[in-house]
Amino acid sequence: MKKTLPLLMTVLLASCQTIRIGMNPAPDANAFLDALKNQDISAIKNSVASGSDVKNETLTKSLEKIQNSDSAASKSAKEKISKLEVVDCYMGSDRSICKLSNDSELVLKKDGLAWKVDLEESTFSDVFEKDMQSLFRAEQPPEYVTIQFTLALLEGNLEQAKEYSTDRTHLMLPLIVGMMSAAQQDQSEEQKTKMDEARKELSSMACEVSGDRAECAPEGKEKSMSLIRDNGVWKVDFRKGGDEDHSEEDDAESMDSEESDDEM
Repeated sequence: MKKTLPLLMTVLLASCQTIRIGMNPAPDANAFLDALKNQDISAIKNSVASGSDVKNETLTKSLEKIQNSDSAASKSAKEKISKLEVVDCYMGSDRSICKLSNDSELVLKKDGLAWKVDLEESTFSDVFEKDMQSLFRAEQPPEYVTIQFTLALLEGNLEQAKEYSTDRTHLMLPLIVGMMSAAQQDQSEEQKTKMDEARKELSSMACEVSGDRAECAPEGKEKSMSLIRDNGVWKVDFRKGGDEDHSEEDDAESMDSEESDDEM
């Protein structure tokens, strides 16, 4: 009996330790990050809770983009991912939160004796995607940015227009997008044809770059769109290059005039 007691205590202690580790969300959070660092899409899928399909698909596309590129942006993305760490975890009965080194959080849901990452509820998803977009946006030339911004206006896509423009430009975008959308509803067949032609002209977009400023316009067009390089990323800016006294109202009128000319 005396020999059996120490053995029994050892088994009990080992059992308690196993249960405690299984309940702790940190190992499962680290397993998710390890899969991310290794770009192991299959392992990531196994670490993610059901119901996170949309965010998981977005994450997968970002990783595939990183894998299939040898660009500077891709290398920076891999380096950024490699530095991700679990800082601290707070455990609940069926949900836990782990804080990460990039100031985001992973929400984990209980799944048997393990934890699964709930990407839909985790702030990590949005922070990660924003970081990745910023890195790859730096590779986009001013011509591409101008085209995407113009298409966003023509299609009434306010969020995309914001993505390709400066903060000061955002103030005027709701009005401009609203006017463009209203104008398109009453278009004649002739106007629709000219709008289609205007879209085709975007393929000939050319920019004159001077330092962190650029003036872009399709070939043969006199009116240009101004861009600035903001933290390494080209963005449309309604302020005319070198004209510090140019008002926001003048910018809005100029932009409206340019789009009206295209419609005509």
